[in-house]
Amino acid sequence: MSTPPSDSLVGHVIDRRYFVEDKIARGGMATVYRALDYRLERPVAIKVMHPHLAADEGFTKRFIQEARQSARLAHPNIVNVFDQGQDGEYTYIVMEYLPGITLRQLLKDFSTLTWEQTLDVVKAVLNGLDAAHTAGIVHRDVKPENVLLADDGRIKIADFGLARAASHNTQTGQALLGTVAYLSPELVTGSPADVRSDIYGLGIMMYEMLTGEQPFTGDEAVAIAYQHANASVPIPSEKNSSVPQELDDIVRWCTERDPADRPSHARALLENVVNIERGIRRRLASEPTNRAMSPAPPADPTRTRVMTPQGSPDDQVTEVLNPAEQVFAGLDMPDYAEDPHSTPSVKKSATTTDEKNAPKKPWALIITGIVVAIAAFVGGALLWMAQQPAEPDLAVIDDVRGLEVSVATSQLLTQGFTVSSTIAEQYDEEIAEGLVVGTDPEAGVEIEVGSEVGLIVSLGPSPIGMPAIIGLNLDNATALLEERGFVVGEIDREFSRVQPENQVLQASDEAGIPVGPGTELAVGTVINLLVSAGEIPDVTGQTLEQARAALDAVGLVGLPTGDGAFSDTVPLGSVIRMDVPADQVVKPGDNIALTVSRGPELVTIPSVLGQNVAIARNTLEELGFVVRVRPQAQEGVEPTEELSIVTAVEPSVGQQVPRGTEVILRSVVLVEGP
Repeated sequence: MSTPPSDSLVGHVIDRRYFVEDKIARGGMATVYRALDYRLERPVAIKVMHPHLAADEGFTKRFIQEARQSARLAHPNIVNVFDQGQDGEYTYIVMEYLPGITLRQLLKDFSTLTWEQTLDVVKAVLNGLDAAHTAGIVHRDVKPENVLLADDGRIKIADFGLARAASHNTQTGQALLGTVAYLSPELVTGSPADVRSDIYGLGIMMYEMLTGEQPFTGDEAVAIAYQHANASVPIPSEKNSSVPQELDDIVRWCTERDPADRPSHARALLENVVNIERGIRRRLASEPTNRAMSPAPPADPTRTRVMTPQGSPDDQVTEVLNPAEQVFAGLDMPDYAEDPHSTPSVKKSATTTDEKNAPKKPWALIITGIVVAIAAFVGGALLWMAQQPAEPDLAVIDDVRGLEVSVATSQLLTQGFTVSSTIAEQYDEEIAEGLVVGTDPEAGVEIEVGSEVGLIVSLGPSPIGMPAIIGLNLDNATALLEERGFVVGEIDREFSRVQPENQVLQASDEAGIPVGPGTELAVGTVINLLVSAGEIPDVTGQTLEQARAALDAVGLVGLPTGDGAFSDTVPLGSVIRMDVPADQVVKPGDNIALTVSRGPELVTIPSVLGQNVAIARNTLEELGFVVRVRPQAQEGVEPTEELSIVTAVEPSVGQQVPRGTEVILRSVVLVEGP
């Protein structure tokens, strides 16, 4: 796809499939467009990442991975994800298109909702969250912008999985303020998100629906986040006195600062909300004077109304003629007596009395009866033939297998058929994905022109189960995958403390999503493998040169760090330790930090000459030396340390020696004069 001259993709085709018709919205992460899926001929919403975010390879990988996980969610209260991919610099995700507005737009227009409307939204959101949480997916960004209100009354949650990808990138301005307003305390303090984090965001959103404002506000995101972490969310009735006390309790329960005090999962909260709603309605029903009056529902323009006829009954009479009467209407036929076998009377006319009284001849009566009978029979037959439907125009359905949907549709329309807007899908081992695999009724059947024909589109070959290859040797795993119809892609290696060299540690698809045994995948799916590179050799105690050689032999690089460390046990120049954290993944080519011994730590012998021997001993022993005192013999004098002074030190003062070195103090006893 050629790059558009501006940030708008309107009028362009993405990935040779999606024709962008109009821009719907723009957010901090992406721009959303309405588009037409050429392949399946249906409207879709396509979210295109901003190019500066898509340029971040790590972010793009997380975005695709989360989008693919979200595509596995199928629930009436979750916006369906159909497809994802990249086209040049554009990373996109294709979703269900829902004409309507977001809950944010509704709140901008009406400020607050009634407690009944609020619970309708809350129940729909909880149903969607329950399905996601059951599948192990946490939304992480529950807010009004991500709740869609469709024109047909459906309520759906959007952007499952996108919030997690977004959290790995810096947001600024209103985008960050919009998200932090619903951020749970544990996310503010850096703790991991779980299902209770979504429930906190729902509680904040519920407060806003009931009061028309967020509980915590500020000019800076950090100020709002601080309030979430350190303050309790107020109850809605403090701002809106019409809020039932039961809803205060729900908001307080959902927004407890400690996740352990919140509902443990969406299903538990949903059951409580349903029970509370019933209780409120029963209570209000028993207190009619306290119940707010609801406006009468608007008239339904599609409902049929029964109208009272105007005028007299005679005005409503319409003469209906039977077939014979229709044939003879307007003909000047004779009047008959009630008895069909009696002599017919002559129609009154302006004739003489003699003419009236002239008897009819028998033959005239017979001829008249025959004529009437023939006329009635012929007229009835002609009327019956006129009312019979014309012979239908038939045509044989063309074989459109292998054609694109648009081409097949055009061909069937040319034959005079109508084509159903609902497209069925089925797996096919021969017809490529997205092409027509058949029709309903099937090709070759003769049906009436104008009849509806449905298209069946191929999903490609039937999916196959992923074999169990974890722990297998690489060669055996490769052979098994290829035998099943998979394609072995990239083979990455990392060192393992458990698995021997060349054993498979993990299998994943092209998006980096791990695939386990039994996972159904399409034939030809590329499977990337993570294989053990064996154990990291232990080089402690070896000389630096020996350690480097041992690590180099397995594809690692040994690098000494810092100035080394003193050791009383490891010789100078040898490796004291290898710095490999237990949770660190080590791959061939990585660096291994080595701490090299500097030998025993050296200590300078202080000057203790002329000091009292006892004091000098204490000073040297505190420095880690072994002290020996050798007093000079003096006749008639007892050589006690308390009365002796140091006259010499071996090794000499100022010399650097290892701790534990023996230091000899020579001394003499001080003798006071007479």
